[in-house]
Amino acid sequence: MRVLITEDNGELAEFIQEALSQEGYLSDIARSAGEQKLYLQETSYAAIILDLGLPDIDGIEVLKGLRRAGNMVPVLILTARGGVQDRIKGLNHGADDYLIKPFAVDELIARLRALLRRPNALSNTRLTAGNVSMDVISKAVTVDGNNVVMGKTEHAILASLLRNVGLTVSKESLEDMIYQDGYALSDNALQVAVHRVRKKLSDAGATPEITTIRGIGYLFK
Repeated sequence: MRVLITEDNGELAEFIQEALSQEGYLSDIARSAGEQKLYLQETSYAAIILDLGLPDIDGIEVLKGLRRAGNMVPVLILTARGGVQDRIKGLNHGADDYLIKPFAVDELIARLRALLRRPNALSNTRLTAGNVSMDVISKAVTVDGNNVVMGKTEHAILASLLRNVGLTVSKESLEDMIYQDGYALSDNALQVAVHRVRKKLSDAGATPEITTIRGIGYLFK
């Protein structure tokens, strides 16, 4: 799984990144709200660790923007703002958890694991685009209400595309996902897997299409 660390303190961000790496998580570091936006345009993340004291836009506004845009990725707020009202404000605006600085790294990892184990309480259990629908609990995929059988990797690819409809999902994030599913990454492993998903959807009469953005990734709309 890949996590986005949005933290302007470079030393702290790198410390968190190293701790995540030791636990088997891949991660990227965004030093500002602007950088976070760029990362989210290119990559699908399992969770975001979000500092509220960003240099360009307040973290609460960043969080509100995510939720308004329909992005329901789990968000763990990491901040020095420890007041009760601060915590309530963050949770009310869509945060999934809240950790006060200074913190124990073991607690950060434990809270992140807890977020990734449970379905996001803010998100719907069904992902949809056009006439394509996926139940994230049962993993059933339908087109116009008709079941479409998907393998484990195909399902994971489609879920990532459905969570980022209209946005380009990078090849790297999808390759990371395939690798973590235990598949050997040959040069064309991702291309072959995406082709299978595209063909199954097309054969079932799906209205959205998977478009290859050469050298970058895939777009589903």
